[in-house]
Amino acid sequence: MTRRAAFAFTKLVVSDLARAERFYCSVFGMEVRHRHTSGAHAFAQEESILFIPDRAEATLILTRYLHRPCPTSGSAWTGFVVADIEATVAALERAGGRIEVPIHAPDTHPVKAALASDPEGHMIEIIEMTGAD
Repeated sequence: MTRRAAFAFTKLVVSDLARAERFYCSVFGMEVRHRHTSGAHAFAQEESILFIPDRAEATLILTRYLHRPCPTSGSAWTGFVVADIEATVAALERAGGRIEVPIHAPDTHPVKAALASDPEGHMIEIIEMTGAD
């Protein structure tokens, strides 16, 4: 029998760790679980491990390379399912994020969705479930 892997986290490389931490905590209600620095290899970095209370498996790791440049923003997207997309979009804009694609309801899925970016330009897809799939 083959053992299946389990998805564990998303790691987002940022240039300003403190600003990114403030943004994701204020907009999405995430909390810092742990901070650490690892400098014993070619990808030396400082990290902030975030989670959503009551959803401990949903982990976002914000990391800043100590000796390497930050990759181009937009190279990866994070995604959040929220209860109130309008309130989340408003909080995102107050926190310095930008709406890239306004809230819309695709014909193919029972959701409202928006595409945004954080203050460094990293893409964030925001979804509110509107019905059964």
